[in-house]
Amino acid sequence: MADITVHLDDELYDKASRVARLDNVSVKELVEDVMRRHLDYVEVVQDFSKMPPLSLENYELHRDADESDEDYAFRRSLFQ
Repeated sequence: MADITVHLDDELYDKASRVARLDNVSVKELVEDVMRRHLDYVEVVQDFSKMPPLSLENYELHRDADESDEDYAFRRSLFQ
């Protein structure tokens, strides 16, 4: 485990203190949790970047049973 010192401005620390109190944790635990969540998020976003781009080229639009001709035409226009 590494120990670090983090400097927060007063406004940010006050907000963190209020949230930590509501969650029944210390500010240190809150900061660790936020950092962990953000790093998990970054990992997921990087995984997305490895995926092929989304393509609607072979998408088949299904018409709703109660859909008017105008509504269906409008929905189709969104994919062109």
